[in-house]
Amino acid sequence: MVERNLKLYGIVLFAFFLFCNLAHAGTPIHGAKAGGMAAAFVAVCDDPSAILHNPAGIANLEGTRLYGGVTAVTGSVEFENPSGQTEEADDKFYFSPHAYATSDLNFEKMAFGLGLYSPFGIGGREWSDDGLTRYLSTENLISTVSVNPVFAYRIVPQAFIGFGVFYLYTSNEAERMIDQSDLGFTDGRFSMEGDGGGLGYNLGLLLFPEGKVSFGIAYRSKVDVDQNIDIRLMNLAPALHPLTGGSGVDFDAETSLEFPEVLSFGIACRPTNSLTLALELEWTGWSRFDRVDVDLQNEIPQAGISDFVLDYDYDDTWFYKIGIDYKLTSELSIRAGYAYVENPVPGRTLNPANPDADQHNFSLGMGYTKEKWHFDVFYMADKFEKRSVDNEFVNGEFETFGHFAGLSIGYRF
Repeated sequence: MVERNLKLYGIVLFAFFLFCNLAHAGTPIHGAKAGGMAAAFVAVCDDPSAILHNPAGIANLEGTRLYGGVTAVTGSVEFENPSGQTEEADDKFYFSPHAYATSDLNFEKMAFGLGLYSPFGIGGREWSDDGLTRYLSTENLISTVSVNPVFAYRIVPQAFIGFGVFYLYTSNEAERMIDQSDLGFTDGRFSMEGDGGGLGYNLGLLLFPEGKVSFGIAYRSKVDVDQNIDIRLMNLAPALHPLTGGSGVDFDAETSLEFPEVLSFGIACRPTNSLTLALELEWTGWSRFDRVDVDLQNEIPQAGISDFVLDYDYDDTWFYKIGIDYKLTSELSIRAGYAYVENPVPGRTLNPANPDADQHNFSLGMGYTKEKWHFDVFYMADKFEKRSVDNEFVNGEFETFGHFAGLSIGYRF
């Protein structure tokens, strides 16, 4: 009975570990113009996506403007174990929306805006139910959506400030198979779903927005998100039925996740009226995702399952970005960019649900303006460095490649 208790406790503990992975699904893109410049936009901010990148920028947008679209995300992940066996995650498409509205409401120095976007992306990975990683992860999905009203003020012609508050809603899903071979039974299944929300704020400063050189600083605060979680164990071996009361069991849990703060600062140079060069550094405080307390609402004392703490030990990260925008004509622009993205996940907690690694992002984009309409498109190739790992969860090498493509449409009243 003691061994069975430990087995069931291990099922719950490890599944929670996979469930609570927060590292972003690739590089979130919040507007196609910024995407074409590898998101080096904090000192540019000349469209309504400034609401997220740097809210001070909307003070330089005259009239009333709408800007919205979607980013499609897909990619490949391959795992190879020390024996040379390989497995690939299923190719999936995820769609991350963005929508912004700004207006000066006929005020000379003030502007207001409202944004809807996905600050940490929407995405995940799915592995085969009978593959090499099935006892580690078969599905992992995270979705994040924020609603963000902002206000900006022109202090002097050369300096704008911005402030906003936002509500962050998150949802998670995770599944894995349960190895019951030592109990003489087929695989079981563990699934979890959770969601919750929290409040945060963002700040921005933009200097010399129309000069040859402009500077931007933006800060987005951390957010504490309380999540309610539904857990299901299915197709459990008969030997476990005395502990669970049958072949399946449902129970609830609560936890609090800290989504990290983000600090960005950059410079944009305009040596000619046609050319904009942007450099940006972005810091994300992933070290806040250190330990997670899990409160089980209906514990299973006979199985030894009660409240517990998970140790993640994530690291803070830096993004290094460079972007270029060149106006071929008054109506047509072309763009390119590169970003190096550090990985927050240490080797000892890496797993197939989030086989993160340092990334190289290469982007191309185009913009077209016709009267009051504006159209932006971009593509980004996201090359992850190979990641070898040997910890208590998995031993092998992961190779990942991501694709991002997006469209944004703007209209000026």
